Amino acid sequence: MRSAIWTKECNKLPSHKKEPAPCASAGGRAFICLALIFSILMSTLLTSCKKTPKKTISLFALDTYVTLTVEGKEAEKAISEGTAFISEMEGKFSRQREDSEISLLNASSKDEPVTLSEETYLLLKTVCELSEKTEGAFDPTIAPLMDLWGFGTDAPGVPKEEEIRRTLSKIDYRKIHLLSGNRAYVDPDTAIDLGGAAKGYIGDLLMEKIRSFDVKRVILDLGGNVSVWDRSSEVTVGIASPLEASGLLCTYSSPKNETVSVITSGAYERFFEEDGVRYGHIMDTKTGRPVTTDLLSATVISSDGTKGDCFSTTLFALGSEKAKEFAVREGIDCILCMENGTLWVSSSLKGKVHAQDGWTIEYFA
Repeated sequence: MRSAIWTKECNKLPSHKKEPAPCASAGGRAFICLALIFSILMSTLLTSCKKTPKKTISLFALDTYVTLTVEGKEAEKAISEGTAFISEMEGKFSRQREDSEISLLNASSKDEPVTLSEETYLLLKTVCELSEKTEGAFDPTIAPLMDLWGFGTDAPGVPKEEEIRRTLSKIDYRKIHLLSGNRAYVDPDTAIDLGGAAKGYIGDLLMEKIRSFDVKRVILDLGGNVSVWDRSSEVTVGIASPLEASGLLCTYSSPKNETVSVITSGAYERFFEEDGVRYGHIMDTKTGRPVTTDLLSATVISSDGTKGDCFSTTLFALGSEKAKEFAVREGIDCILCMENGTLWVSSSLKGKVHAQDGWTIEYFA
């Protein structure tokens, strides 16, 4: 999802104009204009504020556009290591690559389990735990449903009810079997898609790797999963409006010298329309259809990007009332965007979140 970033020293976004956001009617791949706008904005902001060694790079990876910005003495070396790391992780987690660890796992069996890298095994362990915590609202075995609806292809469409019912029986995170020695297998009727967690997890590991260099500021945008850290000043993240291509719901100011991930889920960028009905890409694991929710988007702010990624999807799917209950129970800092212009914001975020024109904050606890 879209975000904009500027530093406290700049105090405001530079004036700019944007074209309308592209409709992701072909499975959510139409991010090119948006990513380029974000890259230009990032470059403008950071060059105008500080004259310190810095490096910004944009690339297509993880099925989206990625922008990395690093400032500090070893910025260039950190960026180089970071891009190599992204490529390495994509080789492990991408379901679209036949030789990835996830693809090999999806072809495994009880008699022939696969041995996974530590990164993949730990991510699977985490998402299975989070699936249990969310009672299956988040489920990494969603792949058969995504394939049935055609998300990620050039020809998405509404399947028949019988096909949906048949496919639903394949969705169950308990069909993933984690064994000793980083080995695992899945039941033959299911498949894993880590799209709802991998970017958050990669962001955590990438931030740790880049911060090991002599740098002072790191801003990572993995297709809208934003992670920020600045040694000596806060970084303000603008959370995009689902209703306006260039609009913001609100801003969030991260504390200095703390790594924070700001992750938003919604159905306003990846969807298709059929017979006048819009179908978003976030699926209801109980009905087998795109979720029906009163939320436009759900944003989670967390020091743990993996949980933030999973929980933002969960909150969006739950709808506002259940989302607030879940967030309070699990101690999740979040911003829930309603169609009526209300932003339900965790009370723990008071003083850190500021609504933009047209939006009103209501706190909950």
